[in-house]
Amino acid sequence: MSNTVVLDGTMLEGGGQILRIAVCLAAIIRRPLNITRIRGNRPRGGGLKLQHLTGVNWLAKASEANIEGAEIKSTELRLSWVSDDAPLADYQFVSLPKAIDIGSPGSIALVLQAILPFIIFGLHSERFSDATPMDTTNVGPMPLPAPIRITVKGGTNVGFSPSFEYISKVLLPTFSRIGLPPITTRLESRGWSTGGTQIGTVTFDITPLPAGACLPAFDLTDQGALQHIEATILAPKAIQDKFQHEVAARLASNFPGVATTITFEDSGHHSRLYLLLVAKSDNGHLLGRDWLYDRKTRGGELNGPVEQIVKEVVQQLQMEIKHGGCVDEYLRDQLVIFSALAKGKCYIDAGRNDEGQLLEGSLHTRTAQWVVSQMLPVTLEENGSIVEGIALKAGSVYTSAANPL
Repeated sequence: MSNTVVLDGTMLEGGGQILRIAVCLAAIIRRPLNITRIRGNRPRGGGLKLQHLTGVNWLAKASEANIEGAEIKSTELRLSWVSDDAPLADYQFVSLPKAIDIGSPGSIALVLQAILPFIIFGLHSERFSDATPMDTTNVGPMPLPAPIRITVKGGTNVGFSPSFEYISKVLLPTFSRIGLPPITTRLESRGWSTGGTQIGTVTFDITPLPAGACLPAFDLTDQGALQHIEATILAPKAIQDKFQHEVAARLASNFPGVATTITFEDSGHHSRLYLLLVAKSDNGHLLGRDWLYDRKTRGGELNGPVEQIVKEVVQQLQMEIKHGGCVDEYLRDQLVIFSALAKGKCYIDAGRNDEGQLLEGSLHTRTAQWVVSQMLPVTLEENGSIVEGIALKAGSVYTSAANPL
């Protein structure tokens, strides 16, 4: 089909980022998609893994797509729809199973990243909750739809992906700040990729935008003054005092006079060491840095790893604050798709380098920007940010006839 988007899966980051954003956007706007060389920059051959298939299959079913290549290790995927202009079956999405089982400790956070924009903007139920009316810029106040509950089984603390703690303490609060309807989450059980694989469960209650509403353009600028730092530690009970003392001492030394809060949870295994630091400014911006320790511990000796974790994460947080941005490195790429779908121009201050130049963004961020520029009629500024979103109306089919691509 002439309208088909063809993406090379080895571009830029060359991993799952291309797949997640492209398939989600294709499902929302119902534009045929062909991705080749999927995860081609990954070692051991790339291709689809369980966590990628989980999101792809869910989106294909939700949007009633025809799909080819949805198999483990597949390096090419095709999605298409019977007609660009044919509306979806009325609210069929609401009857979909709300349980998602990755089948491994694959990242729950990355599955959420793949499906969330579709839930926010796709067709949803007309059943309204008792939630507070939302003021939308284009249709006026209207009640919010009932939340859609999604339960995902997989990994909550997995290497190279956002943790449950990052989701709940940084990602979702920022989503609320940019104008997305309420999203709440509950940890049912933890899933680890370290200390022996363990499957966990997380429940999300996701409120879609009202039908016909647009996400207003959002503004994340002016970092403000550092007000508070919250530390979350997951580690064996035996080293609780050591870990908490190390965090408290380094925070006091590097951020004198700043209020801090430290919480601890027993991880139950000497190989499960995790630290998240979240800095909150007086303007409400949140910057997070973390580390799920991924190196071997010798003979159960954990003092060295604890000192290493705390030193590195504190230094990374200092770097984020020094840049002067309002989003951290890991948050910026997750806002790209929402700025592309919003109504108007979004401003996201990601900070500046020592020469005063705007930070270009991580490889993940540049990959996200590239994908949306291939999928949607948006243009990018010199630093890669979206010039103006497409003002997508929730619950509407974005057709090529009404909105030329």
